[in-house]
Amino acid sequence: MVGQRSAKDTARLIEEVARGDRLLEDIKDPQLRETVRLALHLHKDPFSGPDARTRSRIRSRVFQTLRPRGVTLVDRIAVAFEVLGKPAPYAMRALGVGLIVVAVGASTALVSAGTVADDALYPVKITSEQVRLALATSPEDRAVVELSIAEHRLAEATALATLGDEDDAIVATSEYGEHMANAAAELAVVESLQPETAMLIVQLQQRIGEHRALAAAAVARLSADPTRSSAAAALAAVAAPGSASSDLSPAAAIAQDAADAADEAAAVAERKAAAPTGKTQSSGSTDRSVSDDDSDAAPAAESARGATARPTEHLTKREKVAGVARKAADEAKAAAKKAKQGSRRTPTPTPKDD
Repeated sequence: MVGQRSAKDTARLIEEVARGDRLLEDIKDPQLRETVRLALHLHKDPFSGPDARTRSRIRSRVFQTLRPRGVTLVDRIAVAFEVLGKPAPYAMRALGVGLIVVAVGASTALVSAGTVADDALYPVKITSEQVRLALATSPEDRAVVELSIAEHRLAEATALATLGDEDDAIVATSEYGEHMANAAAELAVVESLQPETAMLIVQLQQRIGEHRALAAAAVARLSADPTRSSAAAALAAVAAPGSASSDLSPAAAIAQDAADAADEAAAVAERKAAAPTGKTQSSGSTDRSVSDDDSDAAPAAESARGATARPTEHLTKREKVAGVARKAADEAKAAAKKAKQGSRRTPTPTPKDD
């Protein structure tokens, strides 16, 4: 190429090369050839790329094939921490953290509901039960919570006895009687003041019938194994029908029967603690009425009570179990006494002395 080229000529040359009418190598002038090459690199090539309508059609087709991804747990946690990390009033942050703590605590309490003694989450279960009792304001609400706790103890006693843990099974049985007596005592206080409480007492009696059937089935299974005779004897106290005095109101009678069951379970633990090691004495009888002047049970009971007065480090496991079971039985007796004093009496032609 000879002569001086203008800018218009250079632009036309660039278009010719871009359209393919001229090859870049055909330009003889090295400087002009480099200019055209740089121009092709710096500017968009409108001839080889799609036009505006084609680009719009491709974009619409791509958008139609997109599907949103479902939100995962990781996404929710990330959003929660992002919200908490943003500047916000301290009250809102405290509320968010409190809701998270409550959710975690509720899930933990739910998981711990089926635990038994010696399980890692069992203390959580006990704490949640105490919280429920503290939040119950009316006697009816407290009675419902006490009944729920009693049912948990009966389930624990059955499971522990099946697993061969007689000691904890006996303690759970005694605590069952304690909580059942507490439930009946709560209803006995308002029994004469609120007639509608009679329906709750009827429901409580029905639940006790179910508890006796479950305990009887457990006793039938455990009786075939001589090594679990003590647990079977303690559960037999729950399975046996009540023998409360007829001059008591229905709620007070339930409380007295529960106290008798707790006392029998404690007596089984005391006889087991007083027996020589390796020769555990069987209860022999499932009679629920264990009086203080019984010649066989009294020495064992006195021995276990005396053992609880010694320093804790010198107590054997059986003596500790007997002490815990006896404490639950004493609480059940106190609840039965409370129910007896606060309930409505129904006189009979031949009243019995208390």
